[in-house]
Amino acid sequence: MGKLSAGFNLGTQLRTQRKAAGLTQPELAMKAGMAERTVRALEQGTGTLQSWEAALTALGLVLRGRNLPGGEAIGERLITLRRRRGLSQEAVARGVGVTKPTIGALERNGRGRLSTLQGVLDVLGAGAYLSPSDEAVAFFTHAGNASVGQRWVTPTELLDVLHRVFERFDLDPCAPRKSRTQVKARVHFTEDDDGLTLPWKGIVFVNPPYGRGLARWVEKARLEVEEKRAKMVMALLPARPDTSYWHEHVVGRAEVYFIRGRLRFSDGGQSAPFPSALAIWGASEEALRSLDESLPGAWRVRWIRSLFLVERPRTPFMFGRQT
Repeated sequence: MGKLSAGFNLGTQLRTQRKAAGLTQPELAMKAGMAERTVRALEQGTGTLQSWEAALTALGLVLRGRNLPGGEAIGERLITLRRRRGLSQEAVARGVGVTKPTIGALERNGRGRLSTLQGVLDVLGAGAYLSPSDEAVAFFTHAGNASVGQRWVTPTELLDVLHRVFERFDLDPCAPRKSRTQVKARVHFTEDDDGLTLPWKGIVFVNPPYGRGLARWVEKARLEVEEKRAKMVMALLPARPDTSYWHEHVVGRAEVYFIRGRLRFSDGGQSAPFPSALAIWGASEEALRSLDESLPGAWRVRWIRSLFLVERPRTPFMFGRQT
C-alpha cells in the first residue's frame, strides 16, 4: 500500500520547485535578492512571509489551493476560507498554536512567519500547492470522501455519548454535505474538500466511507497520529479484525472498543448488517477512563503481541439491537 499524502509542506515544495527550475540555493538567493541562509531557512519551513513571497516571485510561482479561494492577497483569501469554515480568528489561532493578533496580522497584511501560514493552511484544509503563475488552475476529482447518502451517518445516540466525553472534536474529515446528525467539530471536511489528502489536526473523529477505499482511511488515521500531525484519531469502523488493514493499522497500534449490538445508522431504521468498533490512536489514559465509564456495554481490547485480551463491561448496555 502506497504512503498517503501527509499534506502540503511549504518548505519542501519550495525546494522541489527550485530544483525543478535547475537552480541551486545560492542562485535562487541571488535571483530573489536575499542571503543564501534565508533560502535555506525557507526550505526548512521557517523565515518570513516577505522572503517567501520574494522567492516565489523569483521562481514565477503562486500559491493555489483545492479549497483556497482565488485572489491576489493571501490574507483576504484566508479570511474567505476561514469564514466559509465557520471559524473565528480565536479558533484558528488555537488550532495553529499562536495568538489571535498573529492571525490578525496575517489576514490584514499578509505578514508574519512562514510557519504560521503553514499552520493556518493545515487547520483550514486549504489543499494548497505551488504552480507556475501562468498555469491553468488544476481541476481535482474526489474518490468518495464521506459516508454519504445518509446510509452510514453516525448514529445520534453514539455521538451523544462521545460528545459527553470530548464535548467537541477539532476535526471531522468525513462529514456529509448535509446531515441531521452532525458531528460536533470545529472543522468539517466534506467530499468536496477531500479529507483523505489533507493533514488532520488535534482530536479527530472519523466515520469513513465503508467502500473499497476504507483501508486507506484507516492507514491515514494511524499515520496522522504516529507522524504527530493529529493528537488523537477516533474511527468508527466495521468490526472486521480478520481483514488485512486491521492487522496492519489497528492491531497493537490502537485502542479498540467493540460495540455490543448492531448500530442503527441513518434515520434509526434497520440495523447495520455488520458489527461496529471504535478504534482510537493516541488516546490518553484520561480519555480511556472516561470512555470506559461512558461505553459500559462496549468491550475494550488490550493488545498483547499478536494476541488480545478483552476487558468485560461492568454493566450491560448496548446500541441498537442485540445479535
